[in-house]
Amino acid sequence: MSDITVRKVKFEFPDELDDVLPGVDLVRETYLVAFSLAMPYLEPYLIRSLRSVADDITDPELSVDVREFIGQEAQHFQNHRRINDIIKGQLGPEVAAELQAVEDRLDADYRRFNAEKSRRFNLVYVEGFEAMTCALAMQMVDEVSSGTRAGDGRFGPWQQLWAWHAAEEIEHRTVAFDVYDHLEGSYAYRVAGSLRAQAHFHRAVDAMQRILLASQGAPAKHHLPPWLRGGRSRYLATFKPSYDPADLEVDPLVAMALAPYTPASD
Repeated sequence: MSDITVRKVKFEFPDELDDVLPGVDLVRETYLVAFSLAMPYLEPYLIRSLRSVADDITDPELSVDVREFIGQEAQHFQNHRRINDIIKGQLGPEVAAELQAVEDRLDADYRRFNAEKSRRFNLVYVEGFEAMTCALAMQMVDEVSSGTRAGDGRFGPWQQLWAWHAAEEIEHRTVAFDVYDHLEGSYAYRVAGSLRAQAHFHRAVDAMQRILLASQGAPAKHHLPPWLRGGRSRYLATFKPSYDPADLEVDPLVAMALAPYTPASD
């Protein structure tokens, strides 16, 4: 694995955000907000799951990668939690309470998974999520690189947070895959477990997205994750027997997105 850098980033979020909802594309924006709301529960689950197997990993380089992965994920959920509180405050107490009920169920699920499920179950969940988010992040980079994503010209705190987060997802893309391969390795279980994990995660995201859509006066309908509009081939490739995230070609924009947060010595 190439070097992973833990960047201790604390975004300066204003008390009032003017670059989130409704956004240029309401479906895309509500999806991203719902995804962000899940991060303070999902990412601690990833951390707990990998910490629990740290003593089982016999590859020294992989052990280092796991520590760096954990460091990055800790930075992610802390920043998302801070901006989530601002967004929910702007949406009002009734909408915030509806969202919190979904968040509480998701948190309870993840704590139960760590307490009751097998090592293999938790590791394949981590890998399934990371494979999906790598495809998502690379599709986001593709859209920026090609100029195909419409925007309003702003690059405020919300956009900055996602650019940094997506770039680090790509940077640490091999870790969960390598840990699963090192400790479990079943291809059939990886496919089945990844699909199950992604379905579980997206049920929560979908529930929160529908609450967010209703809060903006839009129909509370189910929507396909918007990044799949152009990223289906990247996503489907994660299920191939030959899939290895180390083989993915990374756009130079990733390094550019991380440069402002990377210490000069790195």
